[in-house]
Amino acid sequence: MKFTENIQSIDGTMANCYVVTLQNKVILVDTGMRSSSKKIISHFKTQGTKPDVVLITHCHVDHIGGLSDIFSEFHPEVFVPDKEVEIARGNEKMPSPGGVMSAMAGLMKARPVSEVRPLSELDLPGLSAVDTNGHTPGSTSFRFEGLGAIFVGDAVAEKEGKYEFNKSFTLDPKNAEISIKKILEMHGTMAYPGHGQTFKIP
Repeated sequence: MKFTENIQSIDGTMANCYVVTLQNKVILVDTGMRSSSKKIISHFKTQGTKPDVVLITHCHVDHIGGLSDIFSEFHPEVFVPDKEVEIARGNEKMPSPGGVMSAMAGLMKARPVSEVRPLSELDLPGLSAVDTNGHTPGSTSFRFEGLGAIFVGDAVAEKEGKYEFNKSFTLDPKNAEISIKKILEMHGTMAYPGHGQTFKIP
């Protein structure tokens, strides 16, 4: 689905995956489950493009599961929140908030990608990383101020005028609430969540 000249989503992925064009670079935000990778690869091949950069909002499997296949196909630069780099590389496990749903999710693991880089090394004018931890230790949102857009992963979703996060999978609810407030201060910005519909921050 095309939202603007510079922003579109890839249909049919488990979690929302977005493609952003900035300064002649093609940026993929999140990579869905591994089952989503074929659709993502097909999207780029159909359009005759490839991702130059991949940004991961956080390392839950529905956001990073497709990364291994996408990296093998296109070899983009991949940036992961610093606190979760070793999770993406397969050297650490994602901390779990507990509960049945969380335990089930923990059984699904993404294929590690050793070549990922810490987000602190990213330097792309027009793009800023916003610390929105709470959902996971390194949960990060990506703000493209010139495009009036922020990609929030699972830090916040809008439902019937309420702004919330999925409590079943959130490690630190207190910090997650702080992160929502931080995002909602970006008045007039269009928010692109990992699940659900886009919304304009009032």
